Amino acid sequence: MAGGWPDVFRCAKAFLIIEFKIMENQTLFKKILKIIIIVAILLATAVVGYLAGGIVKYGLDIRKADKITENFQNALEQPYKDDIYGGKTPEETWAMYMGALKEGDIELASRYHRVGDQEKERQFLQEAKKDDTLKVYLGELSAPLQKDTSLPDFILADKTRAHYFYMVKEPGTDDMIKNRIEFYLNPYTKIWKIINL
Repeated sequence: MAGGWPDVFRCAKAFLIIEFKIMENQTLFKKILKIIIIVAILLATAVVGYLAGGIVKYGLDIRKADKITENFQNALEQPYKDDIYGGKTPEETWAMYMGALKEGDIELASRYHRVGDQEKERQFLQEAKKDDTLKVYLGELSAPLQKDTSLPDFILADKTRAHYFYMVKEPGTDDMIKNRIEFYLNPYTKIWKIINL
């Protein structure tokens, strides 16, 4: 045996060095693997957090938009809910309107019209009062109110609308003119309002 024991020690030493390097590499590999797993978990948490935050923000934005829409809708409906001027029937509303005109109460007479038309009607009646044509207007409106059954059935079938007319003499002739009046039922207060006159 050439060399003997020293060669065996050298081989064992080399084997131990290689084994140590392998173990050192495995420890390094385990450390790197742990770092990669931790980074992956942190990235996944960040992505999930970002998505969850986006979903929560979207939900809050939807809720906020719904609240704004609801407030806007309520603001539009409130004047109709507060409207108390009118009768339980179109004829009753007409009688109230005519009574207010006969008394010269322009403000009250205009309130028997649809909420959106009240200001326009008030201005019209104030002009007629100023021009002294209110009496002529009242005279025309004093003709008997009649239910209009000449309209098509699909129009007459709508129970939230009522169609009437009155006849007036055309100025300068003996011809009679049919003037239409339309009423609608306020869905909130269940009173009839004048739409078209």
